[in-house]
Amino acid sequence: MVNLSIRRKRSGVPVLSRREIDCIGERFVADFYPDALKEPQDLDVDSFAQNYLGMGLDYQYLSHCGVYLGMTVFNDTNALPVYNPAEQKAEYISARANTIIIDNSLLDASQEHRYRFTVGHECAHGILHGPYFRYDPRQLSWYDDSSVAMIQCRTDFGKTEKKNKKYWTEKDRMEWQANAFSSAVLMPKSMVLRVAEKIRRQYPGPEYETECAYCLAQETSDAFNVSFESATYRLKDLGVLSREIQLVPSVLNFIDVSKDEVS
Repeated sequence: MVNLSIRRKRSGVPVLSRREIDCIGERFVADFYPDALKEPQDLDVDSFAQNYLGMGLDYQYLSHCGVYLGMTVFNDTNALPVYNPAEQKAEYISARANTIIIDNSLLDASQEHRYRFTVGHECAHGILHGPYFRYDPRQLSWYDDSSVAMIQCRTDFGKTEKKNKKYWTEKDRMEWQANAFSSAVLMPKSMVLRVAEKIRRQYPGPEYETECAYCLAQETSDAFNVSFESATYRLKDLGVLSREIQLVPSVLNFIDVSKDEVS
């Protein structure tokens, strides 16, 4: 297991740049499955959570409307709030410390990419944010008045980066870190850059800029089994694609991104 030594605020929240998170992510991947840093591939995120980190994985309905995708539990509890669809009401269940709970809606085959990213996101909370909650075991969860030390992650956690960092709360900072870590583990920087180098060689001139951008996003999505949107964000974060470029997945239906080379 990787032994982390990172700066933290007095509250326990880590102080990390994206570059540092990329390095941490690759360290964990190298320790968990070194082959994933030899060739771009689909990381077994369930095994990473359970067999490597030793975290439990459970599946529940976390709300009546799907607003929560995942949850990380930091302390043993018998008062974890979930939703019972059969009785159409909330109820409380028991959960052990270091348990990841994924909303049942993500078990649908069509939700595979979101499921994988959410598990990676919750793993990040387990790795990085335990000291924040253990600093005060009575720390309230972010989205309700429960006294259970846990993090509930909403469907809109991707909006954090759109906020001015000047106004980030501790919650925003930890959600950003969890997103960045999930990207770094599922799409290791060195492997993404290898994919990008390969694709750039196939589209050598500026006249192919649009096709190249779509091919980069699609190849990254396919290689690492992540969504087209997640692949696009990752490529922008690494500076491979301009932040100004807007890629629409439906456009792939009209662009051939399967060429081995451009004539």
